[in-house]
Amino acid sequence: MKQAILVVAFGTTVASARQNQINPVVEFIKTKYKDLDVRLAFTSRIIVKRLRERGEMIDTEQSAIEALIEEGYESIIVQPLHLIGGEEFDKLKQNILAYQGQGSLQHIAIGRPLLYFLGQEERPDDYEALIETFIKTLPIPKEEGLVLVGHGGMSVGNASYSALQLKLLRKGYHHVRITTLECFPELDDVIIPWEWLDGKRPGRIHIHPLLLVAGDHALHDIFGDDEESVQSTIESAGYEVVRHMKGLGEYRAIQQLYCDHLSDAIAGRYEGRVSHRPSIPNIK
Repeated sequence: MKQAILVVAFGTTVASARQNQINPVVEFIKTKYKDLDVRLAFTSRIIVKRLRERGEMIDTEQSAIEALIEEGYESIIVQPLHLIGGEEFDKLKQNILAYQGQGSLQHIAIGRPLLYFLGQEERPDDYEALIETFIKTLPIPKEEGLVLVGHGGMSVGNASYSALQLKLLRKGYHHVRITTLECFPELDDVIIPWEWLDGKRPGRIHIHPLLLVAGDHALHDIFGDDEESVQSTIESAGYEVVRHMKGLGEYRAIQQLYCDHLSDAIAGRYEGRVSHRPSIPNIK
């Protein structure tokens, strides 16, 4: 069966972010699946439009799949580089699965985002994996604070950020806080005053984007000079700030996690109900 892998990111117009934080994930996947064709697509139509206006011909997930079908591919595995199973991931699934059975395409599967399974009912714990392989390894002294800043959104998938915070607290990482730019948890909820959670106030707080790419959001909303940026807000509360201007895609641990999720999708793991649960009855 002729098979291809389609890596899908939201996208960025910042060339350095794409070069340093998206392309490395794609290249890492290529090293693991040397016999398969691996391609890249962006889901943001605004970003794709702007890139095309600059002469950079990047596919959307739909145009990429249509091209693969036209080339005779029979199986396509889509691995999103999304952080959570939010609105963008839901739209991606809907768009992708609509191609099932079209033309040469006999099989299509979608890998899961970075944070999806919670370790229940024979599923892996994606949160535990992120904590152990990435967050735990960041060189942040426990007497100092670490703020990880995600995007956030208005879907139920946004609860993943709070789930990550609770798992960090359960494991004793009280010096790590999760916040978002556009939803809950907000900065005031978990950071100011810091001692709400454990009675300790660090003098220095490290800020790191919880984003695949350190693009416009990192440059302006997290580390920008505006008084409402994350850095400005924390500094105005009396903390010294250490900036970590890096996207998740730069880290080998993150690249490996996405590759693990892709491996699960290729093998068809975790697609159905768990083995010890009965099938859903057909009630008319």
